[in-house]
Amino acid sequence: FGSRSQQRYFRSSPFISLATPTVSSRAMRIVLASVAACGAQHMMDNPAGSLQGGRYPSPRYVTQKQDNFDPANSNRWSQAYYVNDTFWTPGSDAPIFLCVGGEGPPIDGSAVVNSVHCNIAVEWLQEKKALMFALEHRYYGCHNMSACPVTEFTGTESLKYLSVDQAIADISGFVDAMNGEYKLKASNKWISWGGSYPGMTAGWARLKLPQKIHASVASSAPVHAKLDMAEYNDHVAFAFTVSDNDVGGSPACRDAIREGHRQIETMFQTPAGVAQVEEAFGEAKGSLATTTAQMNFAGYGAAQFPAQSNDPACQQPGCNIKSICKIMLDTKNGNELARLAALRKVQGASTKLKDNSLPDFWFYQTCTEFGFYQTCEKNSSCMFARIVDVDSQVGPCEQYGISKAQVEENIANTNAKYGGLNPTGPDGKTPGSCVMYPNGEVDPWMTLSVLKAPSAAIPVMMVPGASHHAWTHPSAPTDQESVVSARKMIRKQVEQFLEQDCTETASILV
Repeated sequence: FGSRSQQRYFRSSPFISLATPTVSSRAMRIVLASVAACGAQHMMDNPAGSLQGGRYPSPRYVTQKQDNFDPANSNRWSQAYYVNDTFWTPGSDAPIFLCVGGEGPPIDGSAVVNSVHCNIAVEWLQEKKALMFALEHRYYGCHNMSACPVTEFTGTESLKYLSVDQAIADISGFVDAMNGEYKLKASNKWISWGGSYPGMTAGWARLKLPQKIHASVASSAPVHAKLDMAEYNDHVAFAFTVSDNDVGGSPACRDAIREGHRQIETMFQTPAGVAQVEEAFGEAKGSLATTTAQMNFAGYGAAQFPAQSNDPACQQPGCNIKSICKIMLDTKNGNELARLAALRKVQGASTKLKDNSLPDFWFYQTCTEFGFYQTCEKNSSCMFARIVDVDSQVGPCEQYGISKAQVEENIANTNAKYGGLNPTGPDGKTPGSCVMYPNGEVDPWMTLSVLKAPSAAIPVMMVPGASHHAWTHPSAPTDQESVVSARKMIRKQVEQFLEQDCTETASILV
């Protein structure tokens, strides 16, 4: 992305082209602009190109309200969805699986066949004889303007219908429409699935629509909105110390990365030092002269440091924690700063950028609902240059006429409405139920997810060594054992949800 205000993507997000992928079937890695040092923060999902092809279902459309909360607004639009009814028998009591769309790669026909979003559900279809839908988000990935709630994306006014509330209301309307079209019965229990922001939405849809969504699996869902997400980069530092489950980190590796960035911090304090950094990293003379350029270069890492996107099976040099640590601990590369430069060089660079013809939908939602601004400040555990404060992140919300104080108010409203770490039902007060929150150990987004079950009705699971919703991707021979086990435990929990009345308390299985 190129702007410090824009958050960096993780595993599969819209509108950015995928850089050279790893050989692992689930790795979706990107280097933005200049090998991970473009000054962008981490968004929840990384870009991936569309997987739409002849073997995947074509889109179908359901009519939705432009504004689900304004009776005076009669405008309608066509929301795309996809269906896999291969194993479904009309009239049966089998469950209905709903893959929720969001800022991960745009939903297309692959989502119900070979899904990076919801493949636990896909791989379970034959056994459960289930009917599966994938619903495209009203903004993220509406694949042409006829499938979007507005006629064009110009100005802030065109974003006014982008919110969690609107997305949940779309799900409500979609369930009603499919219940009618497929003549579904009460015994056909809807299960919503999603990872990252779609995981947030999938879980909240169950909580706010308990009469329609029976249960949900909300993978890697940071449901606690927060302005200053210092936890993100603190957890990246922790992730680089994890050694087991084929992660391959160590405290020594983390310390080497931090020391290299500490040297950069010191050098940034004088013009001569700045020039030395430019020379060491092959940057143009004078390119790091400003505070903003320095923050963009080193405040988010002077190279790429995947934690949420860590893939132990990738093969490219410097593509995961294990291979990065090999470089950062190799004294043949020189001191720690020289090792950072060597890492940046071996990772290469990409010039594939976000499609600037579209608004930054995600950043808009950080201003209106979530915050999630990832800082790297003094006295933190961040291993990068500690020169990124929250004001530098929230300031660009002014482009939407939203002040920092308003962002803080919006965040408080989100937590009050959905319950934050204590998810609530439709009234915003009654404890919710029948939502499972799995998280990965090395995923920085887990720090704002539900890690401790608030009740037996909201089970949680930690997947050792796993990255951001790694278990939602198609199964591969290279998967960590912990990820394979996680898929089994998630199915076991969903089986229990299906067998129970979800107005009753469920027991925790994991």
